[in-house]
Amino acid sequence: MSVQSLLKNAARGLAGVTLAAIVGAATAVTAQADTIKIGAPIPQTGPFASDGGVMEKAIKLAVEDLNKAGGVLGQQVEVTFFDIGDLSPDKLQAAAANLIDRGKSDFIVTGYGGFGPDIPAFCPQGVPFIHNDAFTSVVDMMNSMGCTSIFNASDVEASYGKVMFDQLNALGHQFPNKKIAIVHGPYEWESGLTKAMADAATAQGWEVVMNEEVPYESVQWQGILSKIREAQPALVHIEVLDAGLTYTFLQQYFDNPVKGAVVNAGYAASVPAFGDVVAQGKVEGVLGMTLSAQLPGPEGDAFVKRWQAAYNETPPWSLAAQLYDEVNMWAAAVKTAGSASDHAAVVKALKEMSFKGLTGTLKFDDKFKIPTSDASQPAFLFQVRDKALNPLMIGTRKTGDFTMPDWAK
Repeated sequence: MSVQSLLKNAARGLAGVTLAAIVGAATAVTAQADTIKIGAPIPQTGPFASDGGVMEKAIKLAVEDLNKAGGVLGQQVEVTFFDIGDLSPDKLQAAAANLIDRGKSDFIVTGYGGFGPDIPAFCPQGVPFIHNDAFTSVVDMMNSMGCTSIFNASDVEASYGKVMFDQLNALGHQFPNKKIAIVHGPYEWESGLTKAMADAATAQGWEVVMNEEVPYESVQWQGILSKIREAQPALVHIEVLDAGLTYTFLQQYFDNPVKGAVVNAGYAASVPAFGDVVAQGKVEGVLGMTLSAQLPGPEGDAFVKRWQAAYNETPPWSLAAQLYDEVNMWAAAVKTAGSASDHAAVVKALKEMSFKGLTGTLKFDDKFKIPTSDASQPAFLFQVRDKALNPLMIGTRKTGDFTMPDWAK
């Protein structure tokens, strides 16, 4: 069954998903007695709870739609959520024990599950596990530990850094010079992405006038902004995953912006926590990106309508369609394998299949990740306009025109 037909079936009758408390920090969404159990270690509390809320909604929606369509191999699907809070190793170990050892889950799914601690926690279990950590070190760890049942349903940070610079260069905008200033946080996504971005810029004749790391705990934007204003770059890129810090930087930058400079807020611009300032019109004209999202077309439109009907909101560009795809890719693999409990057969099906989802065609390479491309799962480049994120580039395809904001003129 395609994603489109699944969404059409679900749209015929909406029903609320029942939450039932179970052991410890876990909650379960239960369908019927004869079920296939899946587990979702997600951050329901703590600093990542905003993203965790999107993950939970997307997984619930996918499970509900599968169950409405008859389940998987005639069995209903039951999902148990486990709060991994601050993504610490002990939380991930507890999640594995709760969801697999006690909960007997046949599949583990998350948006991101710790950016590293999730791998040793779930690797020994042999249960199919799809995540979206998107870190080179995590993919390397998966492979070095021989974790053949764990899959990264995206590319890694270095790939997105190059892709994003290529997208910026392909907008058709006439930059006043070829100088780029980069500010980034200390974590692997931030440093790895911006290094790749700087390398791509240099290769295309740009001068990297600044590439500075800032600490989360004690960042002082005044000094950083003084350096940017002195350098007069045509492109300013900030890659700090904390949406609040990113917004604070932008607020102070807008006080005295570099005239003619384009500002890109990176991945932070697409996360739910940043959505509030987007909706309030406080960051008009800023650019941003996400790894994957629902592609335009009938299936993407149906997904948006389904989400709106279920949650009375528009789905965030980040994580919503991605998690929906992850659950449905697993379901397709189970149908190929003939049994959810035959984990080896499900893993084999996941390795071999090309799954056409909302975010593109998902096909894992020999490192158990999905290389980003137009033919697979393209990355999005947005601009904030009219209090919303508007796609300008999907992969190498231009889908909108860049507009220079008034504050940059």
